[in-house]
Amino acid sequence: MTTRESKTICSEPGQAWEMVWNELRHAGITKGYVGPVDGEIRWGENAAVAIQRLQESKLPSSNVNNIGLLLQAALHGAELFWRPEDLAVGSPKGEFVQS
Repeated sequence: MTTRESKTICSEPGQAWEMVWNELRHAGITKGYVGPVDGEIRWGENAAVAIQRLQESKLPSSNVNNIGLLLQAALHGAELFWRPEDLAVGSPKGEFVQS
């Protein structure tokens, strides 16, 4: 099993937003592109609009870091949840672990 190393602490808001874009790239969402597209939904465009509006709100870099960590957790959790080898084994995906 491999793990991705991610920078989790950024001192400047610009660096923190780059970390957010880096995490989105793992899902195929890249700065400057509208895709991936699902029907009428342009996920890249939606992400760009959301990030622009969040940047305009002048969040401190620590809050932007938290957004990046949340994305990281969601994306990596989804990767683990939907691993093809787990689906082939037939593990029940409807059971969730509570903390």
